[in-house]
Amino acid sequence: MLNLQRVTMFIAVVDAGSFTLAAAALGQTKAVVSFNVRQLENELGVTLLLRSTRRLRLTDAGCCSISAG
Repeated sequence: MLNLQRVTMFIAVVDAGSFTLAAAALGQTKAVVSFNVRQLENELGVTLLLRSTRRLRLTDAGCCSISAG
């Protein structure tokens, strides 16, 4: 079963466009948010976000996850 907190953090990252802004909105550290999104990806067995130092991009699986929610 999916961890609702991890899903919430993933959605916050997508909405905010960054781990830093999502963490601030959630009252968490960037490390906690990043860890939970990575764990969600591991649970699902897919990469949801393409990470770079400049921006985040949703993968096809990430787009489907957001659309399904």
